[in-house]
Order: sequence, then C-alpha cells, then structure tokens
Amino acid sequence: MKLLSIASCVLALVAASGWAQAPEAHYPDDFEENQPQMMVMGNDAWIEDWPGMSSLQAYQGRNVYHSCGATMISPRWALTAAHCAEGVYIEEGDGARAVQYFPDEAGRSMVRFGPLQLAVNQPFLGDVPPDAVYGIEDVIVHPGYESGRTENGNDIALLKLDRPWFGPVMPVDGLNADVSPDNLWPARPGDARAYRVWAAGFGKLGETAEDEAEISRTGHLVSAPSMILQDGLVPIVDTQQCTDFIQSRIEEWEIDMDPGLEINHETQICAGIGEVDACQGDSGGPMAYRGDDGPVQVGIISWGLGCARNESPGVYVRTRAYGDWVASVIGGTAETPAEAGPE
Repeated sequence: MKLLSIASCVLALVAASGWAQAPEAHYPDDFEENQPQMMVMGNDAWIEDWPGMSSLQAYQGRNVYHSCGATMISPRWALTAAHCAEGVYIEEGDGARAVQYFPDEAGRSMVRFGPLQLAVNQPFLGDVPPDAVYGIEDVIVHPGYESGRTENGNDIALLKLDRPWFGPVMPVDGLNADVSPDNLWPARPGDARAYRVWAAGFGKLGETAEDEAEISRTGHLVSAPSMILQDGLVPIVDTQQCTDFIQSRIEEWEIDMDPGLEINHETQICAGIGEVDACQGDSGGPMAYRGDDGPVQVGIISWGLGCARNESPGVYVRTRAYGDWVASVIGGTAETPAEAGPE
C-alpha cells in the first residue's frame, strides 16, 4: 500500500538512471501476478473537494519528483506524514530551506538530492503555475515517531512554507473541526456513513503501475505515480479486525515485521476493503469525512501491505489524537489555530 519512506517514491523515479535503488516496500513476493486490475484510488478528483491538497516534491536541476501528499491547514503550515520527512534536513543560507538527502549505495553517508517544494491546490501536476509552488523553510516531525518504523504510529509532521498561501485550507478533526467518532466506525451498506470517508492523492494506480511524466510549462520534467489527482471511497474497518488482517498478512507473506503488531484505535484508523485504496505516492495525503458542511480531514495516509488487496486495509493517522500537538507547533489552540499573514 503506502511507502514507508519518501525515499522509496523519489528513488523509484530516478532508479532508471542507476543513481540509486529504492528501499524494499511492504509487498508480498507475488504482487506482480496478483496486480489489481483497477485504478486503485478510484477516479479523477475535483480539486474543489480537497481544499489545500498539495504535492510534496523534490527537485534536482530541471527534474521535479512528486514524493508524498500533504494538506494546507493554515496559510503557512501543511500537514503530512512523518515518514515523508525522513532524510530531510534544513539548510541555512539566504533563507532556510528543506533539502532531501538519501543514503549512499553503501549506506554509510547521506547524499544531497535536492530541495523540497510544495505544489498547492493543483489537480494536474504537469501544468503547475510558478505562483502555486512554495518553498519549505521548516519541517517538524512528531517527537514520538520512530524513523523507519512507520507501523509503530505517530506518523505525522508539519511543513512550514516560505511564504503564506491565501487559498483554501482543510479543516482538521481535533484541531478546528469536530467529526463525531460515531461517523468513523464501520458502517453497513446503505448506511449514509458508509459513503462519507474518502482519501486522495497522486499515488500509483496499481501496485505495478508505471510512473507518469510530463514537460511543464516552465520546461521542467515532472514525474509522479499519477499526474492527475485521484480520490476514492475508503470504508472504515473495525480496528480489531484490521489488526487480525494485518497479522495474518504478515505471516502469510512472510514480511519482516512484528507478527504481533497491533493497530492503536486511539491514534490510527483502518480503511479500505480491497476495492479502492491508497498506494505508493499517496502517503501524507488526506483522508476526509464528507459531511453536510463540507470535507474535514480525519486521517493522514500512512502505511499498509500491498495496494487494494482483499483483507489488507490501509492504516491512517487519526488526526483527532494530535490536535493539541499540531496547535502547539503552529502557534494556536486546538480550537483556533493561528493564521499567518503576510510578513
């Protein structure tokens, strides 16, 4: 399902050059034969349904590589997954900026790849206007996150833009919005709640789908698993059932993970029943509850085993559990986050 490192996505895009190899992801050995014949994220999305939707990108020369999703939650801050920030360092100079580093082939030192940027509120990555691209001057990772252990939780981070974004932002459950927990329990078919939880991203359309590329209006080569924003309905899965499924898949596929791994209901959400699912490159993007008053982000795409496989749900960060932490970073309160204006 989701990659466990930003490096996996970017390196997969540049691996053809022989520069590096992508780290091993959590896929069973037979995933090529069992490839789902579908668009894993469902349908081309309307950007209006996803306020603040963003693409986290690394660039090197005139090449731009989508790596993760993110969501603008205030004019200066975006929400993403902590594993999307692994290998990211802040360089000082004329101004602070976040830069992606990767381990060298021997794994003994870190090699500079290139700066990070955020393309905001764009449904198609092949034609992003320059004024929709923002530099990143700071990255704050949750202190409880364990590098390389996304499955252990706390997979949440914040990105600070180098200038304000004055467009739409996403309300966040537990921060400045309130979604009843009753709406995030498994719902039976026909129950309206069964059709209200969605996820979105620029990730792969299948486990073995090829990455896409376009030449932008500025002459840059832009690469992404999907150039067009996708979204899809992801039904909530009971937490204990999700744990049972994941433990069974770990054993069945002989994955090098803790066979007793348990999903934490307080901090994580499971969703997806094998038809529509997030995949490589969707990490960090939003899961939203679509209520009568519009979408509210309730989760962050985090990790999983394979893409759209039966009895292998995706695991999402539950935003409600981190509202106070987010508020403490961006300078507001859980009820009223700070709004950054022009500087």
